[in-house]
Amino acid sequence: MRTRTVEQLVADAGGTGRPMVIGVRTPDGTRYWSRGPLPDGAASLFEIGSVTKTVTATLLALLAREGTVAYDDPAAAYLPAAPPVVGRPITLADLATHHSGLPRLPSGLLLAGLTRDRRDPYARLDEERLAQAVRETTPTRPPGEKLAYSNLGAGLLGLALARAAGTSYAGLVAARVTGPLGLVDTAVTTPPGAEHRLVPGHGFWGRETGRWDMAALAGAGGLCSTAADVLDLLALHAPGATGSLAEAARETAVPRHPVGSGLSIGLAWLVLAGGAGPARFRLPHDVLWHDGGTGGYRSFAAVVPATGASVVVLSAQARGVTGLGLQLVRALTCG
Repeated sequence: MRTRTVEQLVADAGGTGRPMVIGVRTPDGTRYWSRGPLPDGAASLFEIGSVTKTVTATLLALLAREGTVAYDDPAAAYLPAAPPVVGRPITLADLATHHSGLPRLPSGLLLAGLTRDRRDPYARLDEERLAQAVRETTPTRPPGEKLAYSNLGAGLLGLALARAAGTSYAGLVAARVTGPLGLVDTAVTTPPGAEHRLVPGHGFWGRETGRWDMAALAGAGGLCSTAADVLDLLALHAPGATGSLAEAARETAVPRHPVGSGLSIGLAWLVLAGGAGPARFRLPHDVLWHDGGTGGYRSFAAVVPATGASVVVLSAQARGVTGLGLQLVRALTCG
């Protein structure tokens, strides 16, 4: 199958007209492409949605390495309310690998998100309301049995880690990840003085939307960032990366549960094995990837640990970019 070049893929993406930044990093250097109306070009800020989960997973690995928590610790030990038990207690590793048995959303959120809170569905979930929702949420299956993607589970992981560390999720990210890496544009709240650099989000049909407040579930999708900062986060997985964060990042990349067709899941990361998967996305090396979406944004991030090649796609419209992202990875590694 002929592999299209990065330039061809970027040119086609530009034809959509939606606000978008694409970043690509290889051992030869880093390039950015800006598309559509952006307040600060390639340095514009976007909500990155569920790509946030990879940061939360890195925090889990970091705190586990330090002994603050353990992967097999019951999540209930660090939460204001314990999820109901089916079979055995849910562990922190279960939350990070989407094997908790918890549903995608807490009890009551889906209906509210479709009606009263549709413009900002998570905003009311402070710790008190979340605790009540957790008590009322019934797991769909025993933990460890099967992958079931859960924003609730990932958000509870972020909350549990923050409480174990004696801080907020935003404070934990700043102290342990973005601060040490110098990532001044990555935070739960838009960095002070940078509000004008946030690209307005747009729904599927192009109507402007506001930011989402993920409240107590910020660990599931609450970060905003730039393409440059996301590439720097991905660089933790590159050959030769050193330090405690790089060591934690390597822990997140270890496959823990098979998903099928050459795909497995580590701590948050989906791991596509080299030589496996659909022909149009088949690659010579293992790839870590994750995508995300909020009300008006879509995101994609991927890295090839063997080479350090990485891709980020940030879009300010609620139309998927995962296919584009995977094609860009293929272009980097097979072109």
